Amino acid sequence: MRAQRWLSAALALTVAHCARPASEVQVATVVTQAAGSEQIAPAQTLRAQVNVSVQGWFGGAAGVNAVAVGGATETHLGFWIDVPQGQQVARAPLDLALVIDCSGSMASESRLDHAKMAATSLLETLREGDIVSIYAFSDAVYEYAPPTAISQQSRGGLMQAISRMQTMGGTNLYAGLQAGEARAMGAPPTHAVRRVIVISDGMANVGPSSPEELGALAAQGTDHNVQVSAIGVGLQYDERTLGALAMRSSGRLYHLEQPSQMAQILQTEFDRLSHTSATDAYVELTPAPGQELIGVESAQFQRQSDGKLRVPLGALFSGQHRELLVRTRVSAQREGAMPVATARLVYRDVNGARAERTQQVALTVNATTNRAAAQAAGAQDARVAAMIASNDAAQSQLRAVQLLNQGQAAQAAQEFERVEAQLRQVQAVASSAPSSVRDNISRQVEGVRRSRARAEDAVRRPSAGRAAALGANADAFNSLGY
Repeated sequence: MRAQRWLSAALALTVAHCARPASEVQVATVVTQAAGSEQIAPAQTLRAQVNVSVQGWFGGAAGVNAVAVGGATETHLGFWIDVPQGQQVARAPLDLALVIDCSGSMASESRLDHAKMAATSLLETLREGDIVSIYAFSDAVYEYAPPTAISQQSRGGLMQAISRMQTMGGTNLYAGLQAGEARAMGAPPTHAVRRVIVISDGMANVGPSSPEELGALAAQGTDHNVQVSAIGVGLQYDERTLGALAMRSSGRLYHLEQPSQMAQILQTEFDRLSHTSATDAYVELTPAPGQELIGVESAQFQRQSDGKLRVPLGALFSGQHRELLVRTRVSAQREGAMPVATARLVYRDVNGARAERTQQVALTVNATTNRAAAQAAGAQDARVAAMIASNDAAQSQLRAVQLLNQGQAAQAAQEFERVEAQLRQVQAVASSAPSSVRDNISRQVEGVRRSRARAEDAVRRPSAGRAAALGANADAFNSLGY
């Protein structure tokens, strides 16, 4: 229902503002009758321009054009990052911690063998000077290689260490992640791209094992710019736990139904790391006086004592598109243009002195005493509406994943069908939006269509339900930027 409400608002707007110069800031303008009038001004006197601010890679828009004086309005602020293609000049040195599940279940379908081959292939791709540490976990954690700089002499020894891994015991994911994260957190300043790659096929059953506990551990690395990429192999891993690792660290989640896909996934991850454009990135959100930032939807954030919010992003790669949807409460005490919030994107260059860079956008709305005019001019900005619809669709996908896991494939298929229809309407509205917006919605439409097909197959073949659930979960996380 909420997605339909935002969609209806989006249908009433033009997205022509998206093509305006990046430096231009537009403020909503509303022409009203006298204060307190309950009659809306004639349509031709109501001019609403979307409040958009863009600087460099970073842009933002207020969710509504106008608010009424004398009350509080809950709405969204949308922010987006579009890293240019080819932005990276020279590949930054990497610090990687490989954390591989060696529990007994990894012997099935030669999963450990595929993991070892993929890790060996990754070592062959790394450059001299990159740093690698290697850990395996089962009932306990085992260090196969402490942090080691890649060189002509060390590469072979690291490959031999991987070849010695054997399957045994349970799944102490917490200890494995803790060891890899500690090593990555200790990387030298020269190696600002820091990643823990976790490969697992099971559910954690030794040591702290809940998604909340493991997610909190992953989040600890964000202060040191460590991100976690979690690779789930087969059909038995806990998607909630691996998803928490990725989301809480601003990392990535990959689903592999076939172990043979592992080398390709690791290559995809390495390609992203190799095209890093910025490191140590975060967004700082500052509310204007009298305004309140409630929270960031579907993103890890830290609330500070002064009301500011900080969203860690880690490393940003060339061509990356990232969105942040911020729920806010806007309070207006008098008429006129009113600041709502300022957002800063802060990051460091990957080359040279790694200078700190800042891009800033400020969002403003118009306040009016004419409530009818405020309601009419307060239609949702089309780009923010698309972000809300995308977020709602991803959350619906995750709810459908639960239905699939409960054996309710028919209900899940209906949910996917409903979400796909809504996204196709958003797709039509956003036809003149920037390519990053169109591409994001198109990828999500394709993911939901794929999930619907899997769910329909699970209706005919209940045994396919688990594979359908994990595939849909991965598509939802991809839509959320993880």
